[in-house]
Order: sequence, then structure tokens, then C-alpha cells
Amino acid sequence: MGISFGVDRIYDVMEELKLFPENIYAGTKILFFNLGEAESKTAFLLMQQLRNNNIACELFHENAKFDKQFKYADKKNIPYAIIIGNKELEEKTCNIKNLKTGEQQTINQSELVNYIFQ
Repeated sequence: MGISFGVDRIYDVMEELKLFPENIYAGTKILFFNLGEAESKTAFLLMQQLRNNNIACELFHENAKFDKQFKYADKKNIPYAIIIGNKELEEKTCNIKNLKTGEQQTINQSELVNYIFQ
């Protein structure tokens, strides 16, 4: 006779009991939303540029609804989201959303690497 617990369940319990230190999520500063294949390819290239400049960021692992991606960023305490949709892809821009203040601005993708994330 034996027993086992899945890692997901253990993680959920530990999170619910607040057993993780506050600074555990301090790593990722930016979450690139995944809004489709073409959009995520561009996001991936931009993400690599930011990483080369020592800015911790990640691309959401699947094409999902905004709500799911916002919840993920909130759960991991990620302060910024970068959103590149069809319009932004065509115009070579990206939307930067400060998830703490709700402020959002659009900049050229070429300027992203110089953007100052507070």
C-alpha cells in the first residue's frame, strides 16, 4: 500500500498556506502575452533582446484568453505585461501594461530594449 501526491497539489497547498518566501516570485519582471503563432514569434524575439540586457521576462506558455494570462501574471507577481496583437504586429509596436497601476502605453518594438521598467 502506498500514497503519492502530485507536485501541482503540493504547490497549491504550499501557496495557500503562504509557505513560499515573498521574494520567490521576484525573478520575472515582464510577461509577454501569447496571442497566437505570429504574435508569439515576435514576442519571443523581443524577449530574447530583453534577456540579453538582463531583464527577466517570459512568454506565456500557450495561446490563452487574456483573463488566464493576467491571472498568471498576478499569481507570479509579475509587474509588467507586454501585449502584441495583430494591429501591433502590423505597426511594429507593443503595448506595455503596468499591472500594478493599470497604466498602459504603446511604443515601437525597436524602442523596447531601451524602455525603463521601474
